[in-house]
Amino acid sequence: MRTTVRTPLEPKGPEAAEGGGTLTELVVRRRRMFEAHPGRARFTYPVMAALVPVATSRGGEVAYPGDPMCLYSALTLTIQRSVARLHARLPKEPSLDDVCPDWGDYPDEEYRRTANGPRSTLVADSRTTDGHVFDPRIWDEAARERFIAELRALRPKVLLLSAVSAAHRYALDMAGLAKEHAPHCVVVIGGRHADETIRYRDADGTAEFSWSSTVEVVRDGRAGQVVDFVVAGDGAPLLDLLLRAVSLTVPPGFGPTDNAAVLDALPLVAGAEETLRGSGTIVGFCPGEAVVVPVRGERLSSIELPSPYEAFSIRARFGVFAEAGSHPLGSRTAHMMTLDSCPFKCTFCSESIQVSQRPTRFAVSETEHVARRVRRLMDWGAEAAFFDDPVFWGGNWKAITEFCRDLRAQGTDLPGGGSFEWGAQLTVDVVLNRAKAEEVRTGLELMRSSGCTYIYIGIESMAESVMAHVGKNLLRRNPEAWVSKVREALTSIRGHGIRVGSSVLFGLDGECRETIEETIEEIGRLIDDELLVMASPNILTYHPGTAITAAHGQDRLDYHSRKDNRPPYSYFEEAYPEVVSRLLTEDDIWYIHKSAAERWGTVRNSAAEAAT
Repeated sequence: MRTTVRTPLEPKGPEAAEGGGTLTELVVRRRRMFEAHPGRARFTYPVMAALVPVATSRGGEVAYPGDPMCLYSALTLTIQRSVARLHARLPKEPSLDDVCPDWGDYPDEEYRRTANGPRSTLVADSRTTDGHVFDPRIWDEAARERFIAELRALRPKVLLLSAVSAAHRYALDMAGLAKEHAPHCVVVIGGRHADETIRYRDADGTAEFSWSSTVEVVRDGRAGQVVDFVVAGDGAPLLDLLLRAVSLTVPPGFGPTDNAAVLDALPLVAGAEETLRGSGTIVGFCPGEAVVVPVRGERLSSIELPSPYEAFSIRARFGVFAEAGSHPLGSRTAHMMTLDSCPFKCTFCSESIQVSQRPTRFAVSETEHVARRVRRLMDWGAEAAFFDDPVFWGGNWKAITEFCRDLRAQGTDLPGGGSFEWGAQLTVDVVLNRAKAEEVRTGLELMRSSGCTYIYIGIESMAESVMAHVGKNLLRRNPEAWVSKVREALTSIRGHGIRVGSSVLFGLDGECRETIEETIEEIGRLIDDELLVMASPNILTYHPGTAITAAHGQDRLDYHSRKDNRPPYSYFEEAYPEVVSRLLTEDDIWYIHKSAAERWGTVRNSAAEAAT
């Protein structure tokens, strides 16, 4: 299968829009075709989105809490357009958006306050935007059968799959099922795996795909041609652009879709807008050809995008928050982000700015807007919130303190009584910023007074010989030994009345059985001293594009073969024999699993700590 790279779609003013006559002819012709087609909903077509799971079993340890925020965020603009079209009804004159995906309508206030936990209604039976997501969390036989039932009941014209790298093998499985049980379904894959494996170089106009990317896997026959489009980059605007192109070309009755026609429609849709939004890459599969369409529109900031929860109910419960006392599995928890990529350069991290290269964020001057969003989530039933930023507000203490003041001004009393609580992620060196010691102290005080009860910190390793290679946010002006800094940071946070949880990562450069033993013991001492309330052991898995993946020569990662996992790998999130650190033997992984459980006791994170 050959690859063709088209001319990038770039911002154009209305005076520069091309193809206007062609677009007008298309929308007029399409209006006539659909008006002649019988059926009450003849100008909409069924659509479903799915969060692809990362595991086939919990293995007794896998914890995967949280709402699928990457997927929710990517759907915001296409849902916003669809709902607006639903309320406006069909315009008098033919228009670009005559035909649109049927996402239903936004949930009402009662629905938002009461709908939580796993969805129980078929997408085909739901009239809310919230009901159009399939979110199984585990890909086992029961989930597979539920997914098939969804496909048969809805017969989606479009299926949108969001996958991280560890989920990619199951995304291909789900795509194959869609083609089998809804044969005319257009399958679109996006998410972090797509972002990590597709690169377009503006300098020479060429596209580069990692060996594990969906594009390469389909191109060289390692997977069947069950995917129609892959979207990488700014998910929300690019997905909106793609679905408008699908809507422009989809036939009445929603039979087979011509992918080439969809690709040809992309510049027509882009040229119809005063401003092209979003930057990234759309890849479409045609017979014998993978067509790359770079999109170079204007980047959107977080404040320009709707809240991810605008269309969805808050369904997650997080065991670390329990002050509301509403459920044994924890408080109903909203997940938010002020920044979606990390400003630091850890060698192992797929969220690093070196890998994502496209941060979407709130400006430090927009703290009041974020606080208002949090207040709105409380009104919708959130009892807690966790900020999934790799580093909260990018580690900017001025923004952190302003946000806390703004949140206090909004009020943290819950509608049903009790107080709202929240948590965030920081780093050791952000907490120990000597140059801003007073600002840090004030920030931690304000965090606690505004309801922050929990901070999550990536400790990674307690072995100096390992941390010397990590490239973590190690401030040169703060050169103390890592073990001492970890203890000091945790002591400072606990001194402000905030609990601390941590992630520990085994398999980094310099790792051996001696450093594994050292880390397990040192973390145990932090637990003994009540500085940690939760410790999560993880095994390094290679992500496409990270520095450690390149350094270890892991350029062919098997994230496509459909294999059931097995212990001890299944005791750790995203760990499969083919992609874990080459520095760890299977015996090492068994040792980590058993020794951490024995030394850390109940403080070790497990599936019982989290709930879907």
